[in-house]
Amino acid sequence: MVMAVTFTAFQSCSLNNEKNRFTEKNEAGEALNEWFASRSFPFDNVITENYSKAFQSERKANSVQRSANFPGTWQNIGPMNFGGRTLCLAFNPQNPNTIFAGSASGGLWKSYSGGTGVTAWQPVPTGFPVIGVAAIAFHPADSNVIYIGTGEVYNYQNTGTGVAVRTTRGTYGIGILKSTNGGSTWTSSLNWQYSDLRGVQDIIINPQNPNTIFAATTEGTYRSLNGGSTWTLVHTVLMATDLAMNPADTTMIFVAAGDNSSPGNGIYKSVNGGNTFTKLTSGLPASFTGKAMLNISPSQPNIIYASVANQLVQIGFYKSTNSGTTWTLVNNEDVARHQGWYSHDVAIHPTNPNTIICAGIDTWKSTNGGITLVQKSYWYNWDFSATPIGGPEGPPDYVHGDIHRVYYHPLNFNKIYFATDGGVFISDDGGETFAGANGMYHCTQFYANFSCSASDSLFAIGGLQDNASPVYEGNPAWRRVIGGDGLSTAIDPTDDNFVYGSSQYLNINRSDDKAQNFNYIANFPGGSQFCFAGPYVLSPSNPNVLYAGSDEIFKSTNQGDTWNSTNGGVPLDGNPALAMAISPVNSNLVYAATAPVITSQMGLFKTVNGGTSWTNVTSNLPNRYLMDIAIDPVNSNTAYVALAGFGTAHFYKTINAGTSWTATGTGLPDVPTNCITIDPLNNLIIYIGNDLGIYVSIDGGNIFQTFNDGLYDATMVFDISISTSNRMLRLATHGKGVYERKMLPANITSVVEIAQNSFSFSILQNPVQKELPVLINSTYGEKIKVKIFSLNGQLMLEKNLETVPGENVFQLNVSEFSSAAYFISCFGTNYKNTLKFVKN
Repeated sequence: MVMAVTFTAFQSCSLNNEKNRFTEKNEAGEALNEWFASRSFPFDNVITENYSKAFQSERKANSVQRSANFPGTWQNIGPMNFGGRTLCLAFNPQNPNTIFAGSASGGLWKSYSGGTGVTAWQPVPTGFPVIGVAAIAFHPADSNVIYIGTGEVYNYQNTGTGVAVRTTRGTYGIGILKSTNGGSTWTSSLNWQYSDLRGVQDIIINPQNPNTIFAATTEGTYRSLNGGSTWTLVHTVLMATDLAMNPADTTMIFVAAGDNSSPGNGIYKSVNGGNTFTKLTSGLPASFTGKAMLNISPSQPNIIYASVANQLVQIGFYKSTNSGTTWTLVNNEDVARHQGWYSHDVAIHPTNPNTIICAGIDTWKSTNGGITLVQKSYWYNWDFSATPIGGPEGPPDYVHGDIHRVYYHPLNFNKIYFATDGGVFISDDGGETFAGANGMYHCTQFYANFSCSASDSLFAIGGLQDNASPVYEGNPAWRRVIGGDGLSTAIDPTDDNFVYGSSQYLNINRSDDKAQNFNYIANFPGGSQFCFAGPYVLSPSNPNVLYAGSDEIFKSTNQGDTWNSTNGGVPLDGNPALAMAISPVNSNLVYAATAPVITSQMGLFKTVNGGTSWTNVTSNLPNRYLMDIAIDPVNSNTAYVALAGFGTAHFYKTINAGTSWTATGTGLPDVPTNCITIDPLNNLIIYIGNDLGIYVSIDGGNIFQTFNDGLYDATMVFDISISTSNRMLRLATHGKGVYERKMLPANITSVVEIAQNSFSFSILQNPVQKELPVLINSTYGEKIKVKIFSLNGQLMLEKNLETVPGENVFQLNVSEFSSAAYFISCFGTNYKNTLKFVKN
């Protein structure tokens, strides 16, 4: 939850003294800083070209290779009862019960039930490395045609990574994708796969001429006159955040552009279809450092509202009654508060322009044109129990905080939708009461470290961006604890009652009753610089011992009741600690890596005497953010590290206790690598997670191959944890929740590559009216054929479809079919299946 009153702009970590470490911070900004900085350093930007090339290479390899010895596929285990950060929504114009949602790092999603119900949502594969989706637009007359804008970017790409710059940027953006078959397949429309980090913030389509499309992007405002085949930059003010088009006169277009990272901040208007734009100044602020959001009244298009904010405070809500010629400040309520750069919006009732919904941290409503705003929702009222899947997540006045977009339902004007950092919320009574709409919407963003019980396969805990620390207890409805941004966790391997969780800036809590209640234990004797995701580790061989890291490294020998500074209280290198590892068999052997924040050089340090002294073992490692460390459980001289960034190897090994390091890991792509796990029963089996998924080696890290069967494209794996009681691996992903899968057999000795395909076919809805949704799950993807027959054998429909690895959802148009029962047959390589459905 973004509960900041100040904003400190650093790369991956905030440098806070002991006094202000406990002050509310701009957590959304710091989380985005950490994501961006670890992937860009030491360069000025994320190298999206390397990421896209690696994705294409890995996808090609996945299509022809699979190990015969690799058991099972990955299965998602939740959380299914609350959602993750959601940036936008869009309604199918022909059937508004079909809704698409764009998540921040979980890709594109779809619901056939208007977002309601236990099984409301399902992912939409695109065949591209789509992580963040910030804009969705339907063709107004043909719902098969859909455009999505990718990336989550809050600061222009050319800013650097120094501590004086706010690098508040989010996930990879590859431009605009287009589908002409309802989302079944996609093609690139505006191709930014080989550019630096960019984002598309909004897309609008001219309802009178749908071949004309506008896109608000980090690079300015683009226009296409041919349905997205080509694009032209028609307005060069950077960081365009929102667009609005007069529905009565579609030559009149408004764009809000600019922020603290780019010049030209303002609201601009075109009266000639986007050929030229003029800045509007009468009554508006001369500039702003946050962003502006726009909405035009559908019933009286001369009325426009603008929510305008600086970085840390709402400037106000402005209204124009003459199509933007002049503006009046109608209310300066600080709805955006400290996140004017991040999330706020305004929506106008479709038939009554005096009724508006304003949103930022919470939801506000006005019935007199914005003169009076009444608060209607309170983010802090969320329910910390295991809320039911598809059910309420708090009392009727709860909407998850940080609201990015607000939408009125196109047919039912009492129904209002909200895209928030906690998923999708709906009001059915015009913004008076609210409920979550997140059934099966598993797009939550986990951080490291995720923890599994050593004895109870149905008990685990992890930390989430803006969604506290959820506890897994054997079912897909998880229970949230602690609060804030959930970060590192730990479970005592000898006693499940002792559970550790934390929030931002190393605020550690301990439970003595199996995660029912928690007490604060982070009473460190020093430390002035703390990472947003501050590390701590629990000793497997002596669970009374913990280590925690700021610029100093602290040690506790009594489960965190008290702490002492190691190394005589002297910082390792002046930088804050980012990652730590403790030997599985020796609580005195610990590695700690620092983030290059104070100085521009990361560091890796080791102690063999429980922290009395530390040795610099950075040696020949490249200067990147070091994200994870693993110590061999058999040979303590052997250890491994995982590195983020681009342009270097990402997996290094030492066999001489850190004296030197060797780049290894043939088969690993050049993408940021986040985590390492060693099989405790066979130290030659090593799993690593990166921004494309998970990889495994059976020879001590020399050769890796993909282990992604069942995962969606471009799954960012932030942690890999082992449930030792049933030998299950669990992946904590940043955008798609948690997956589990059987570990490799500990006695595996060889890998045999075969072209083997696992295939399944099912109907997602039965009976149907206009579209028949079918799900095809294919390990590698292939061309398949579907045929629909009447009960008397008449061929009604035949389609050739191309699947991609993983789940594929296709919509088959049966609107012209008579009301009756039918058979659908699916034909794939060595596969055939026939199912029955009913058309109403």
